[in-house]
Amino acid sequence: MTPIPLPKELSPGTLLDPSLLASTLRHCGQGVRVYHGCRLVPPDRISIGAFSQIDEGVRIFAGEGVSIGRHVHLAFDSTISGGGSCEIADFAGISAGVRIITGSEEIQGGLTNPTVPAHLRRVSRSFVRIGAHALLFTHAVVLPGVTIGEGAVVSAGAIVHRDLKPWSIYAGNPLVCVGTRDPTPILAAAALLDG
Repeated sequence: MTPIPLPKELSPGTLLDPSLLASTLRHCGQGVRVYHGCRLVPPDRISIGAFSQIDEGVRIFAGEGVSIGRHVHLAFDSTISGGGSCEIADFAGISAGVRIITGSEEIQGGLTNPTVPAHLRRVSRSFVRIGAHALLFTHAVVLPGVTIGEGAVVSAGAIVHRDLKPWSIYAGNPLVCVGTRDPTPILAAAALLDG
């Protein structure tokens, strides 16, 4: 029996041309996979390290700049926005629907939203730093000015409003530390790729 070809709308995602990525991104490492249907704005402020993957539906509004390390995965519907800067270190995992926010409107002293002239607004631009081997699970929200330590884990739906310690596991609202991770096997596996 011959399979019926799927219409484009139901077909698996397709990758953007690597030469397009190399010519438009600030940096594009080898083996990077970026799927059609994502948004990278503006591409010349985005660096993506080797073997990282950006799924369709991901939206990156680079603001002051976004740097993505090696072997990083940004899953469907995750976003980076806010106009500040974002650094995601090697082997980090950003699950579906995660919101990384690098800046926001201030609620005192000005009008809010981009429909009014800039001189009438009060906007605070900041940063988010996500350490190597960190994992952010589905629909976690990371607020501006936060550093997530190496190997830290954020549970689904959590709101990260403060710095997180390395190799710790966080859950709940309000966010609390509920455990730790053993870095030894994770770092050993990563060393195999670097060796």
